[in-house]
Amino acid sequence: MTPNITKITSQQFRDWVVSIVNEDIFASRERLIVLLAKDTPHNELEEEFREFFNGYYVLALDLEAYEDFVLKDISRNNAFSHLKHRVSTVETRRKSSPLGREARRMGLSIHGDPMPQIKVTELSADEFQRLMHTLVNWQLFVSRNRLVKLMETEESIEITERLQVEFYEFFVCYLELELFLEDYNYDPDDGLELRSEFIEELKREDEYIKSGGKMFTLEEVAKELGIKLKCMN
Repeated sequence: MTPNITKITSQQFRDWVVSIVNEDIFASRERLIVLLAKDTPHNELEEEFREFFNGYYVLALDLEAYEDFVLKDISRNNAFSHLKHRVSTVETRRKSSPLGREARRMGLSIHGDPMPQIKVTELSADEFQRLMHTLVNWQLFVSRNRLVKLMETEESIEITERLQVEFYEFFVCYLELELFLEDYNYDPDDGLELRSEFIEELKREDEYIKSGGKMFTLEEVAKELGIKLKCMN
């Protein structure tokens, strides 16, 4: 069960936020900034964007389970009134379901959810660079830096309160990033070569199947859960 982060101790909250602000996406963002400042070949930018996107995927997995807790707290607490309009805007403009957003991050789409219209792999070099500049300058990263500074400050009641307010700002920035990326079709695994250890694992699974073992396809799992999947690429 996902713990209610509005009811944990201040130290538990700080420890959890530390793990969030040290996700791989933030290191990848710094690398992207360096690459964008130089005359970097397009393929190098694409490789780093893959890392950035995978980092975003992990961040989303870590945050989405807490969305209900955070949004309820924002809605009923006047201290977060400055965030309510932004949350309302996200909720109004969202086109995909929670499961659909999770599938999109894996290059899939849930039946009934709209297909993202912009294929990242089909963007021109200039369009791709503009997208990269937009992403690395997202307010999420500014908020993350403020969180880091607050956690480096000696703990007090005032700092604890400011930390919560800033984390909610960070969370809303994440929701806005999710909303922005709804329009983008991208599979971070597309075009990757299979590693030798993965190929060996496939061989072992193949031998297991041939010897009478049972495996389930993604389609079978989706059917069991009542989900219709379709590839976006």
